[in-house]
Amino acid sequence: MAKYVRTKELWIGVLEVRPLYGDHPILGNAKGAFVNIVTWASDKEEFKNKAELIIEKLGGLFVSEVHDPESVEGRRGKTVNDFVDDIEDMISRAQDNPNAIIYGTFHMFANDDA
Repeated sequence: MAKYVRTKELWIGVLEVRPLYGDHPILGNAKGAFVNIVTWASDKEEFKNKAELIIEKLGGLFVSEVHDPESVEGRRGKTVNDFVDDIEDMISRAQDNPNAIIYGTFHMFANDDA
């Protein structure tokens, strides 16, 4: 019986991350942050696993939620304008590296009403 292998493509999504403990080297005393992630994946589950892996490697953070993960091409089809320059840069950096997990700027929030 042939095994079905899903093709990987670039995916994008937004993570909500929070510190495991008080002040954090990246977040300072913020309660958490949102950050864009671009990586190669074949589905939402693989995207989530890779996103959690890179956040774990940063140390002292955990992913509390993954927002709107989808293929870059799928997102482009829904976007009226091009992606902002920061996102285009992330996509460009990941394009030729199948092992890439690229994260953008951490946008901090001060309280839990984010």
